[in-house]
Amino acid sequence: MTVRADEVVFSKRKRLAISVLPGGKVVVRAPLRTSRAMIERFVNASQDWIEKAKTRMARLPLPGEVAMREGEMIWYLGKTYPLHLAPKVKGGLVFEPDKYFLLQSDQQSRGKQLLKALYRSETRRLASVMVEYYAARSGLKPTSVRINSARTRWGSCSMKGGVNFSLRLAMVPISCMEYIVVHELAHLRQHNHSSAFWELVGSILPGYQKERQWLKQFGLSLPLID
Repeated sequence: MTVRADEVVFSKRKRLAISVLPGGKVVVRAPLRTSRAMIERFVNASQDWIEKAKTRMARLPLPGEVAMREGEMIWYLGKTYPLHLAPKVKGGLVFEPDKYFLLQSDQQSRGKQLLKALYRSETRRLASVMVEYYAARSGLKPTSVRINSARTRWGSCSMKGGVNFSLRLAMVPISCMEYIVVHELAHLRQHNHSSAFWELVGSILPGYQKERQWLKQFGLSLPLID
């Protein structure tokens, strides 16, 4: 049976890539001006992997949407906290550590936007500290650190030596964010997922497999923020 992509996303990237989302949706990411014929050949050559991934992803629940309603549970660093509405909140949205999120009542329509901004700020703050720490220990120093809105990739490393992290990392346990930082720094030396790459990751962060497994098991089921 021929497998087809459910969605093709073109962007300024170097290589073709395939991801399978919870529920089985097949997404191909392609460099600009890639021909449909080339994409079809790439998908056909990956049929075995796609079928296995679709079977695995079919078992995962589809990610829900954040609604920003009173009492809704919002993810932050691997735990969920209730959202409460209040008449006046500095900046529109704040997180009270280990307690709850507070959203200004008349800002509810902008709630998702405010949450994304908070996640972006927190991911930048925490990931930057981790990058500095592990760069000093390993000698793997990126040319830049950027935070994006990627929905299916936790991080990436550019050919120019920059590292990118999804603002969604603010949802996962802090140890998982640490693993993603080390993962992308390792790509500065090993631009692949060879055994040498994983040996490098393990030498910098022993026991990373636990965090990698958490992200595989739960990461793609975390809610979306559009």
